[in-house]
Amino acid sequence: MRNLLLVSFLTLFFFPTSAFSQQPMYEYIGVIKLSDSAFISYRLAFEEVDGRIEGYSLTDMGGKHETKSNIKGRYDETEKILSFQEYDIVYTKSPLEELDMYMCLVSFEGKLRNLKKNKAFSGDFKGVSAEGNACPEGMIIVSNAQKADKRIEKFDKKVQKSKKISQEVKDKISMRRAIDTLTMSVVKKDENLNVFTKTKNVIISIYDAGKVDDDRINLYIDGKLILENYAILREKKEIPITISKESTTVKVTALNVGDSAPNTVKVEILDGSNLITTRTSLNTNESAVLTLVNQ
Repeated sequence: MRNLLLVSFLTLFFFPTSAFSQQPMYEYIGVIKLSDSAFISYRLAFEEVDGRIEGYSLTDMGGKHETKSNIKGRYDETEKILSFQEYDIVYTKSPLEELDMYMCLVSFEGKLRNLKKNKAFSGDFKGVSAEGNACPEGMIIVSNAQKADKRIEKFDKKVQKSKKISQEVKDKISMRRAIDTLTMSVVKKDENLNVFTKTKNVIISIYDAGKVDDDRINLYIDGKLILENYAILREKKEIPITISKESTTVKVTALNVGDSAPNTVKVEILDGSNLITTRTSLNTNESAVLTLVNQ
């Protein structure tokens, strides 16, 4: 049954069945396939104005090397060519010491018959390293994210209606919930999210975006206790900080799991015009860390 669900989940993703801020957002979800046959989850979201493209990508969503990068490129409507390149890392879970040596950015150019219809596309990509290191090549295979969402919703309904699946299994299976967790970075026990800031003045906001259930935390900035036994509310708690050195650590420690596990805290980092959204997912006495790296 587990393998059948996995196959169905992959099928939903990879086979089809959005001034810039005022334009429709085009969103795709799928994988990048490396030349060594490894598959890594991949999400694209961008806007298009007069052939110019701006947006972001998410690589290894939910994985230990999850990385968000800005992208820019062009869509040639006459030639039906989409081209874009990742150029700026917003955040990554990869260790900082690995970035200069191993971090490769995607450079893509391929056919896309009709951008407005926002259908699936695929094609080869090249890896580009700012340090001149060798990078892997491979293929991008993505599908319309909205259509994938609709297929996932239908799949969830079929699972819930099935008489062949126990209620216990039904309660644990939700493709819709799985996709929702991939729209933002989730920082778990002992994980560290490196966030690259463009300014020294940053605002950190913490709040509960779901059901308020008395989740309590301690919040530390560079080891200093800033909030003690703080109950997470729906209203945002804003903490302005000034980054006075190369990096600043923000640690969230769960003191309980509230009325329902785990302890979850929505964390936003406002860096000038950039807004990075993440969420912690912790059990009692577990901690997660965000490292703000000033560029």
